[in-house]
Amino acid sequence: MHRFGVVMLVAGGILTVLGLAVGFATMFAGKDELAKLFLGIVPLGFIVGFTGIATTLLFRPHKR
Repeated sequence: MHRFGVVMLVAGGILTVLGLAVGFATMFAGKDELAKLFLGIVPLGFIVGFTGIATTLLFRPHKR
């Protein structure tokens, strides 16, 4: 589960960064409908990233 949390954290970061970059680029290019789609991905990226953080903290490996 710890590895799953790390993967979710990375995926959330990628979704957030790509959503912001592509969303603003398409907005400045005048394609507003496409910009709404990509900017709408940003909150999903935050949720996925937060899930990854919580999973990583809850299921960290035990040191014996």
